[in-house]
Amino acid sequence: MRKPSTHLLFGLLVLPICLWAQPVTPEPSADFSVQQQGGTYLFAPILPSQQAIPGAPLPYYEYYWEFGDGAYSFDKSPSHTYTRNGAFEAQLWATGKYDKGKSPKTRPKRNEVNDQASYLASNSPGFPVTPKEKILNLRAIRNPRPDEELVFVLTYANLDEANTSGELHLFFNQREYRQPHFSFLQSRTHYGETDGSGPDISFSPARYQSQNLWASVDERAWANWMLPALPNQLVQESLNTYSQQKTWRFSNLKRGEKRNLFVSLQATPAMLADTNAIITVDALYLGDNGSTSKVTLEMEILASHDPNNIAVSRKKMSFRGVKGKGLTYKVNFQNNGEGPASTIQITTGVPRGMEATGLRVLDMYPPCLVCPDAAAAALSCLDTTIKEDKLIFTFRNIYLPGTKQDGISDRDSTKGFVKYRIEAGRKMKKYPFDSQASIVFDRNPPIVTNHARTHFKPGWSLGAMLGQNVFLDKPGLNSTFAGLTLSPFKPYKPYLQVEIFPATTGRLDFPADGFILHQSTRQTTTQLGGRVIDVVVDSLVRANGPGHQEFQTLSAVPLQLRKNLSDWMGIGVGVVASVQTEQFTASSYTIGRRTSFCKIDATGNCQKGDVFQELSFSREQKTLDRGDLTRWDFSVFADIQLGLVRRGPALGLRNVLRLTQEPRYYLAGYLSFKI
Repeated sequence: MRKPSTHLLFGLLVLPICLWAQPVTPEPSADFSVQQQGGTYLFAPILPSQQAIPGAPLPYYEYYWEFGDGAYSFDKSPSHTYTRNGAFEAQLWATGKYDKGKSPKTRPKRNEVNDQASYLASNSPGFPVTPKEKILNLRAIRNPRPDEELVFVLTYANLDEANTSGELHLFFNQREYRQPHFSFLQSRTHYGETDGSGPDISFSPARYQSQNLWASVDERAWANWMLPALPNQLVQESLNTYSQQKTWRFSNLKRGEKRNLFVSLQATPAMLADTNAIITVDALYLGDNGSTSKVTLEMEILASHDPNNIAVSRKKMSFRGVKGKGLTYKVNFQNNGEGPASTIQITTGVPRGMEATGLRVLDMYPPCLVCPDAAAAALSCLDTTIKEDKLIFTFRNIYLPGTKQDGISDRDSTKGFVKYRIEAGRKMKKYPFDSQASIVFDRNPPIVTNHARTHFKPGWSLGAMLGQNVFLDKPGLNSTFAGLTLSPFKPYKPYLQVEIFPATTGRLDFPADGFILHQSTRQTTTQLGGRVIDVVVDSLVRANGPGHQEFQTLSAVPLQLRKNLSDWMGIGVGVVASVQTEQFTASSYTIGRRTSFCKIDATGNCQKGDVFQELSFSREQKTLDRGDLTRWDFSVFADIQLGLVRRGPALGLRNVLRLTQEPRYYLAGYLSFKI
């Protein structure tokens, strides 16, 4: 039989091996199969099961394919014909809608194509341009989600008569956000694009527009004298907005040819802090032939890929100068029914402090007119209703297909949105606020979205103080002070404030019979009838009058808690730390030793007396400034302010209790001003 210690040793050795041998749950991946039928290749997804969200519609996948030759598709099971022989790496990205799990990661597969028809040229041009194509298009395969890969499709085309070359720029990570939202993973080029250098200043300008997850650009004619300056201006505008960029150089873009360039960015975990915010990415086309196009793509950061959501243009904003500024909200929706929707009603709350009367509808889909006051029964339009705390948008007489409707393969056609702007109110307070939307398709139950929250940045307010310290018991200690304050800008919650006061001076005259400047005490007790106490004071320094004391004080309030009870009254408590340096001027000084004693009088009581033994004496008038006469003092206080306590002038009265010096109490009256 083995000893217990042997069993323990065996277990300690085997346990790590067992733990190491346990199977690890693989990360979900987007697999797929490929079958060849003649010159066509058929792709079919193989995806993990989804995790439904309680109360939400049934989850489903949206698909995005890259075939490795510059072509892509959003179909579930696409077919593709390669135009040349070679090895092509195909990939699938799947986005789980109404799915609380992570989106599966792509798993590239290499396809060897070597039996295409002889008439397919090995150097065939890219895809032809359709009549509605623009010079530059930018699309994201989905909205960004923290810690997920996001793919951008950058499509550029040549609409001129001759072949051209040039540069493509992609700008990301807006500077207004504290943390970057993306890190660059890779770009997939298929037409010889290479890393490029800075832009040429000889390019011409263009205007741009954005539309849902597509953004496109049209050219506009400009005066010739503007041509040299605009490219640099366009690049500089984007550089001022974004902290990162990528550049590619392209060449030999044929007339009427369209190319696709694919870029993968990794969404950072820090993106979670800006969930439901509207962010942007810029793309810029600079052609050697003078054509220039710019596109801005708007996206909403999501916690989960719910197609019904609300997003806001700013998650954090400055409260200074907020009046006259506004916020842009965007409500996205998708019809997941078996048939088309003709009436869609969106109800959103008006955030606290915002004014609904300043409502402006910026964009919408399906596109339609804003309903007139007396709308016709059959008119397709967007009706807006403003209530005290609600905004109601109603799409009337429209056609929005359902995802389960027969013949509908393009899920983008089942999506819509309304984008609007409201202004900050004149009496807005510095509180965080949010908005939520309720979406009703025809007569179906309402779908409630997430909250789009906005917080105010703390901001800083610099202030000044000027006042008088008043010692009721010793008026000679009274002094005037001036200082600076630092606190959050116009707070509506309890807040911390710090103060600093440069050196203030004061003067105190000595009495004619002298003044004790310094002493160190040693006390001994002796027994004399039970009543005798001897106290010896060594190193006694006494200034002989007339004379005076001058002192300089540097003070600070490192800790103070304040609360504005209203726009006109505030209270606070805090701690004052000060250091005081003293100088003494007198006609003479005596250094000696004094003994205090107790003697028994006729009634048997103890009568105290002093005996002073002079050790040295100086008759010349001089100033005594010694390091050991510099001392620290700590105080606590409570005060009240009346006036424009959030921003502007106010009067204050402060009651101060000194913890280490006499006199213990004094008052401070002051005038403060915050900017």
